[in-house]
Amino acid sequence: MEHTPLKDRPWMPLAMAALGHIIWGFSVLFSKVAMEVAQPDVLLSIRFLLSALLMTLMILFGKAKVSLRGKNLKPLLLLAVTEPMYFYFESYGILYTNATFAGVVLAAAPGVAILLSVLFLKEYPTRRQAVFCLLPVAGVMLMTVSGSSMGIIRPLGVVFLMGACLTSGAYKTVNRRTAQEFTAFERTYVVMLACAAAFTLSALRTIKGDLAAYVRPLSDPKFLICVVVLSLFCSILCNNMVNYAAGKMSVVKLSSLGSLTTLCSMFAGVVLLHEPLTPALLLGSVLILVGIRQVTKQQ
Repeated sequence: MEHTPLKDRPWMPLAMAALGHIIWGFSVLFSKVAMEVAQPDVLLSIRFLLSALLMTLMILFGKAKVSLRGKNLKPLLLLAVTEPMYFYFESYGILYTNATFAGVVLAAAPGVAILLSVLFLKEYPTRRQAVFCLLPVAGVMLMTVSGSSMGIIRPLGVVFLMGACLTSGAYKTVNRRTAQEFTAFERTYVVMLACAAAFTLSALRTIKGDLAAYVRPLSDPKFLICVVVLSLFCSILCNNMVNYAAGKMSVVKLSSLGSLTTLCSMFAGVVLLHEPLTPALLLGSVLILVGIRQVTKQQ
C-alpha cells in the first residue's frame, strides 16, 4: 500500500492554516507582557530581527534553502512591503480611533481580500461561500463591540484602518499569487527581512537613536521569553504554515480562518486574564466556527 507523505494529505493545508491563526491569537498576550517593558516599535524591531537572524542561520547551516535567481521578484517585493504597511496602518488606526472601532472595521478585511482575489486572481467564491463568509465577520464584530463604547473616532483613524483592510487583502492576494513561484520559506524569509528593516528604522527614530534604550529590554527575562516565543512561533512558524496553506487554498477559504485569531485572543483573555465570558462572546464564537466550517467544507 502506497504511503502518502503527511504534507500531501488533503486536510494538511486547512490544518496548518487553522493552527497558524490559533497561535497568532495567543500572540496578543505575549505582546502585552513584552510591551510592559519595551515600546511597541522596539518590540517589533527585536522580534523581526531575531526572526530574520534565525532564518538566516537555517539557510547558512543547510536546514533551509532560498533560491530567488531568475525569478520575477516584483510580486515578492510587493508582498514584503504590504506586511509592515499593515502593521503601521493598524497601529495608527487604533491610535486615532480605539480598539473597539478598529476591531469592527478590520473584521471587513477578509471581504476585501476576497474582492481582490476575484479581480486579480479570478478566484470566484461559490454561492455558499459568499453567504457563509459573512458569519465570521459578524461574529468578530459581535465579540468586539460587546460591552464596549465606540468612543472618539477621528477621520484620520478611519483612513488608516481602511488602509489596513486594503493592505491585509493585498497581502493575502499577492501571497496566493507568489506561492506559484516561491516556497513558503522564501516568502516568509523576505517578509521577515522587510519587517526587520522597517521596524528597526521606526524604533531608532522613536528612541532618537539611543542604543542603550534599544537594548535595555533585553536585560528583562520576562521580555526575553516573550520575544523568543513571538519570533520563533508567531513569526517564523505561523508565517511558514499559513504561507504553505496559501499555495494550496483559495483566498476565500484562507481569509475565513483569520477570525480564529480573534476568537483565540478573546478566549485567551478569559482563561489567562480572567476576563468575563459573556453571551456575546459565546454567540460570536458559534458564528465564527459555523462560518468557517461552511466556507472550508469540501464541495
